[in-house]
Amino acid sequence: MATIKEIKEAILRVAGNPDSGVVVKYADRWAEAIAGLDEEAEAKPSKKETPKTASYEPATEVRVTKPTDLR
Repeated sequence: MATIKEIKEAILRVAGNPDSGVVVKYADRWAEAIAGLDEEAEAKPSKKETPKTASYEPATEVRVTKPTDLR
């Protein structure tokens, strides 16, 4: 996975490499939080994904072509 430094560089690059402001102020914290998510994901055993076999039937749509109100 990416290191904290690489994550911080990516955050700053996406934000347009600002010199000051909220992004620069919090980029370190965001990078640490994202790296922490990667560590948590590696620590947890992965669950085997089972394909859903239930079929999906969308609701029937009714087109309104004439007004239903009488005045």
